[in-house]
Amino acid sequence: MATTVIIYTQTTCGPCQEEKMWLTSQQVAFEDRDIRKNDTYFQEAINLGASMTPVTHIKKDNGEEYVIHGFDKEEIKKALSL
Repeated sequence: MATTVIIYTQTTCGPCQEEKMWLTSQQVAFEDRDIRKNDTYFQEAINLGASMTPVTHIKKDNGEEYVIHGFDKEEIKKALSL
């Protein structure tokens, strides 16, 4: 099953960098959307209920969607079945 992983981040966000390194080590492909470099990404993050970064939006082909606020490794593992 295909899964799309989008992470809304900021360059100065330590947990954002930590999550990206962790996902890379787990061989999970993701799209990094820096909210400081693109106003559209900032608005998308706000629409997902963001009050901080990272915000991880996981979409599966079966229609399931997960929005995880902060770097919550256990929730990401569950959402990705790792």
